[in-house]
Amino acid sequence: MQRHLILPARGRLLVSTDVHGNEEDIATLEAIFVALRAQEPQTHWVILGDVVHAPDAASRQQRPDLYDYDDGSMQIVDRILAQQHAHPGHVHFVLGNHDHGHVGGPHTSKFYSDEVNALEDRLHRAERKRLQELFRSALFAVAAPCGVLLSHGAPDESLSDLRMLDETPLEPSQMSAMQRRMMRALLTSYGQPEPTVRALLDSLSKTLPFPLSVVIHGHDRDDSGYFYEGSHQLCPCLFGAPRQHKRYVLLDLSARYQSAQQIRVDEELLLLYPDD
Repeated sequence: MQRHLILPARGRLLVSTDVHGNEEDIATLEAIFVALRAQEPQTHWVILGDVVHAPDAASRQQRPDLYDYDDGSMQIVDRILAQQHAHPGHVHFVLGNHDHGHVGGPHTSKFYSDEVNALEDRLHRAERKRLQELFRSALFAVAAPCGVLLSHGAPDESLSDLRMLDETPLEPSQMSAMQRRMMRALLTSYGQPEPTVRALLDSLSKTLPFPLSVVIHGHDRDDSGYFYEGSHQLCPCLFGAPRQHKRYVLLDLSARYQSAQQIRVDEELLLLYPDD
């Protein structure tokens, strides 16, 4: 099954990371995407996973500035499926580790002892089917000729060719040792040392008709809404950032980004709620 995607060399690219059940965030991103696509038909939206599993009541009470919202996990899944139907080939979902738990991966326990069961126990059979439909068809990584590699976690050098992802099953029990290592980094790594990410990008670039220079990933959080890690990694943050600091990325697919710092604050790295 195709688990990687190569984007075109023209148009615009909207990149968003973890929302963890925050329907307002995904609805705002959806409105941005629809407006962008009306202006430029070759606009692509890449969603970097972890769309499900909102904070529990205790976390909402302790940090209302970050976590006080209702769990819209299923509504988000339905919104993404609807956007994929309305804009075929332009809305791309990349699997996160929380999503993976619903289709054979390890069950996460960030806010509940078993977040997969806590969510699925509240869903009807038809809802569980739609949720699993989105996650079973998910990509593992996306690359663009503008020089960016997109994934949920930060991959390491065990990923040497994006075509390796197409042969990787969803269930860890069916993976080889190399595939388990590769997927562990793709789904759960918060970042890689500079030599590792350079080796990764150099290796992947040899298998592609264009060079890669920057990894944009999610999985982490930061109060400022983003962080750079060295010259080649960027993590824009929605979940875990205060509302006024939440950020997403908007790139020109015909441009060339040779370092993470060329994705500039308030130019390509944008506030989700600029009026707050």
